[in-house]
Amino acid sequence: MDKFEEMRRKLDDELSRLKKFVEDDLAPETEKRTAQFLREVSEKLTEAAGWLEARRAAKTASQEKGPTA
Repeated sequence: MDKFEEMRRKLDDELSRLKKFVEDDLAPETEKRTAQFLREVSEKLTEAAGWLEARRAAKTASQEKGPTA
């Protein structure tokens, strides 16, 4: 029975170490990378919105001119 208790303690210790690693090392780096990714996506969406607005403005301007004959 002592062997099982010892195995349980070792497993608990390893799980505690894993939890600490995730909380202290992995999570902050993941958050940092996620923030950077979101900034990049935001820039691309802003560019896409500008492109769509310019395209719509060009179409509207050509429709207001009317057909040339």
